[in-house]
Amino acid sequence: MNKKPFVIFGLVLVLLVVVIPFWAFHRDGDVADNEGVPPENTPGKQLFQTNCGNCHTLYAAGTDGDYGPNLDQKLSPAGAPTDKTAIEGIKTQVMTALEEGADSPDVPGRMPAGIVTGTVAEEIANFVAHYAGEG
Repeated sequence: MNKKPFVIFGLVLVLLVVVIPFWAFHRDGDVADNEGVPPENTPGKQLFQTNCGNCHTLYAAGTDGDYGPNLDQKLSPAGAPTDKTAIEGIKTQVMTALEEGADSPDVPGRMPAGIVTGTVAEEIANFVAHYAGEG
């Protein structure tokens, strides 16, 4: 009896059962675990993930929100800001949205005011200002 069909079947089985799922999980993890954020900005990343990530997409935080706008596209569509003026402008926008809430023309009252305040809001705004547009 010829063993060749069994060997081919075994190789295809290994490819389907082991290699493809490993590749898919590894590939998905690369996006969610974006490690381009230095340790000093990790608190801002974690606060964003916890407080904002369910609604907003931000590549640097590894979030894929499904309700609010994609902050990479909304705040810095040309890529991550590099000059201090642009970073401060984005930070001001984020702080204003956090403090006063944000409406959308099609959905009023979309983001209520005061979701986070104080140092938590500052950390989030600073993180978003530095990393919006990376994705």
